[in-house]
Amino acid sequence: MRNSEFITGKVPITKEEVRAISINKLDLVNAKRFIDVGAGTGSVTVEAAYHYPNLEVTAIERNDDALELINKNVEKFNLKNVEVIKGYAPVEINKKVDAIFLGGTGNNLKEIIIWSKNLLIEGGRLVTNFIIVDTFNQTLNLLREYGFTNIDVSVLNVSKLEKLGRGEYFKPLNPIYIISCEKGVE
Repeated sequence: MRNSEFITGKVPITKEEVRAISINKLDLVNAKRFIDVGAGTGSVTVEAAYHYPNLEVTAIERNDDALELINKNVEKFNLKNVEVIKGYAPVEINKKVDAIFLGGTGNNLKEIIIWSKNLLIEGGRLVTNFIIVDTFNQTLNLLREYGFTNIDVSVLNVSKLEKLGRGEYFKPLNPIYIISCEKGVE
């Protein structure tokens, strides 16, 4: 889905190229339940729910402006398979899930990693996106410490063609660190 299809505001949006790779790495084809932590505008939530109508999608977000955008986007796409929770992860969820996307973790990174591991089914997928190198490194270390397996790391550099005077140039976006992994056998 194109970024232009979403209702946006001052809340960051996961860009379409990053979203495409991240959703692919979540492997939602046969998934039943998916959680989007730090859902922002809801772009990951909405795209996952739209393309996988049988998927139960839970968006967790604490920011009121972001919650308003998520709800507007869910309504715009007429999605019936999305639950929006106002909160600061980790929150209480009473069902196991197949996949979790971490778009924002605030200052609860370690707690969210442990919470994610407890919520995921065996072999469940966790995908994270970061722009800050320190947070990326901290996450990678925590995933290893808590026994996540099949850890795959990519750096995505996207540039967009824009006008500059009489010509054009590629304006770079922030590099995005993408980590995908699985909950191992316990």
